[in-house]
Amino acid sequence: MTEIEAMMRELGCKDAYISSEHILSKIQKVEFETVELCGTKFMYCGILMDNGFTIVGTPSACMSPENWREEIGKKVSFDNSFEEIYKLEAYRTMGSGYVK
Repeated sequence: MTEIEAMMRELGCKDAYISSEHILSKIQKVEFETVELCGTKFMYCGILMDNGFTIVGTPSACMSPENWREEIGKKVSFDNSFEEIYKLEAYRTMGSGYVK
């Protein structure tokens, strides 16, 4: 559950929304790829959904090569891709009136 979902529950929001659990249940595969462009490392996260669609969000990047940590890159790039799924799911379900 995300921080926003927890706030929604605490504040009594009961209308339709997309839960992180719903999105997680539709993920089939997650892959990470690190590339270096112009001397800067970027990590991309591809999330394959159960319908065969792949989402890639904004990559993670690090200002200083000395601070590059793969674990941080994975967290940031996954969160960025995951956020893109929220937008797509909200668009898909808008007006259907159900809570996921």
